[in-house]
Amino acid sequence: MKVRVLVTGGAGFLGQHVVARLARGFDVTSCSRRSGVDIREYGAIEQHLLGLRPDYVVHCAAHVGGIAYNEQKPVEIFEDNIRIGLNIVKACAAAKVKGLINIMPNCTYPGHLQIYREENWWDGPMHETVLTYGMPRKAMWGLAWAYKQRGLLDSAHLVLPNMYGPGDHFDPVRSHALGALIAKIHEAKRENAASVAIWGTGKPVREWLFVEDAAEAIELALLKFHAIGVDVLNIGKGEGISITDMAVLIREAVGWRGEFVYHPDRPDGAMIKVLSPEKMLRVLGWSPATGMGDGIAKTVRWYVANR
Repeated sequence: MKVRVLVTGGAGFLGQHVVARLARGFDVTSCSRRSGVDIREYGAIEQHLLGLRPDYVVHCAAHVGGIAYNEQKPVEIFEDNIRIGLNIVKACAAAKVKGLINIMPNCTYPGHLQIYREENWWDGPMHETVLTYGMPRKAMWGLAWAYKQRGLLDSAHLVLPNMYGPGDHFDPVRSHALGALIAKIHEAKRENAASVAIWGTGKPVREWLFVEDAAEAIELALLKFHAIGVDVLNIGKGEGISITDMAVLIREAVGWRGEFVYHPDRPDGAMIKVLSPEKMLRVLGWSPATGMGDGIAKTVRWYVANR
C-alpha cells in the first residue's frame, strides 16, 4: 500500500510540481482554496485531514509575493500566514499524521548574514523588507517545536531560496525578481523597447532554485524524513547571482538587445542571500542539477508558450 501524502497549496507554483513529482511513488492528493479548503479557517483543514488521514503532509501553502507586494499587503500577509501556520500544525496533530514537512523561505534567516547556515538561524532579526512574511513563517517552526516536545507531532523544516521555473508568477508586483524580469524583457522585445527598468541597484546577490529540483528535494526529504529532525535544513546550490547578471541571462534567453535602467531609490533588500548546502549534502546526499542558464531558458520557453 502506497504512503498517502497531502500537499497543501497543491494548486500553487511549487505545489503543482511537488504533486507531479510525488505522484510517481506516493498516493498523493492536494488541497488549496481552489479545491475548497481554506487553511486560514481551522475547521476546514481539520475536517479535511481527519477525513483523508494522510501519513504525511507537505506544507507548500502560503500568502507570498515579492518586495513590492510585501509593501502593499503587510497586514494581510502577516495575518494570513500566522493563521495558516497555526492551523496546519494543530490539524496535523489532531489527525495524527506521521510527519509534517514544512517549506520555509530563506528570509527567515537574520538579515545581517550573507551565507545562511542552519546553526545561525536564530542569530539576529530578519531584514525589515521581509519581516511581515518571514516572522509568521518562523513562528510556525516554534509551534511545531512545541508540539514535538509534547510528543504530538514530528516535523521537518526545509529552507528554500527563491524558486523559478515553468508555472511561475510573472506579475510585476506579485512575482519575485526573476519572473518579473522575464515578463518585462519579453514585453520589451515584443514592443521593440530600448530599455527595461530594474528596481534597485542590480547589485544584490540571490540564490535561485529551479522548481523541479525543489520538488525532487522534497521527495527525498519524505524518504529520509526521520534523518532530518525538527531543526531546519537548507535546500539549494549554495551559489548566488546578482540581479544584473540574472537579467543578462534572461535577455539572452529572450533574444532582446536593449539596455537596463536602474532605480536605486527602490529597495534592494539584503545585499547577499546564499544558503550553505553542507548539511543538505550530508543528510540527503543530493544537490540540485539545473544550472541558471538552462533553468532560465526552460522558464522563458514556458512563458512564451503560456503567457
